[in-house]
Amino acid sequence: MESRIAPVPAQRLFGKTVLITGAGGPIGLETTARMLQEGANLSLVDISAEALDRAAAKLSEVLGQGADDDAQSRRILSIRADRTEEAEVQDYTDRTIQKFGRLDCAFLNAGVSYGSTSSFDTQVEDYERLMRVNVRSAFLGLKHAACAMRDANRSPGGGSIVLTSSVAGLRGTPGLIAYSAAKFALRGLALTAAAELGPLGIRVNTVHPSGVGDSVMFREAWRDDAGKMEEMRRATPLGRSCFSRAMMLGSSQAG
Repeated sequence: MESRIAPVPAQRLFGKTVLITGAGGPIGLETTARMLQEGANLSLVDISAEALDRAAAKLSEVLGQGADDDAQSRRILSIRADRTEEAEVQDYTDRTIQKFGRLDCAFLNAGVSYGSTSSFDTQVEDYERLMRVNVRSAFLGLKHAACAMRDANRSPGGGSIVLTSSVAGLRGTPGLIAYSAAKFALRGLALTAAAELGPLGIRVNTVHPSGVGDSVMFREAWRDDAGKMEEMRRATPLGRSCFSRAMMLGSSQAG
């Protein structure tokens, strides 16, 4: 029987502009590498200048040895910003439009966690920090990305906004009550924004990864608890964590 599956086209995002927050973290790095391979222009936002430098070095590998510094500067804009401050969110959005002329996708990926703690012992300071970094930053990023897409994009118009939630945003997660609350909140943001922005051709979605095994966030949450990590591995159908190592350049060994 003849296959109906069409080959995956290359450079599917050629000429598109993608803005990514938390671009220096494991998920951000993997996403930027794939977007670059697909031809997108990238605006990388992170609160850490060192993380942005590491991301730029990795992305130079993706571009290949034949790419000069001008080629990288034409396609990649790096911006250090606090994604919880509206003035800085407005600034990184404006700078993206100024450089590339439009915004087609915003991947609002920045987030933090904390050490696994019972509901009895979770501190209000942890709760407030999680809500500020994980939810406020997503709200501000979504708001200004949507305005930019509405005002700057012409034919074919529209755009895509993606929020990084978590499996903890789909089910209860004992030990991470504040983190789970924040990740559930992102679903509310996305569902409401999708209904509002759909008539403008702007799609809004969440993604729900499980633990990224070599990330700072994962280690903070479980304090390198080998038993917990094994429990999570067994709960994953493929029997492995979402390790980001070896994924950078598209290795088939990636989880």
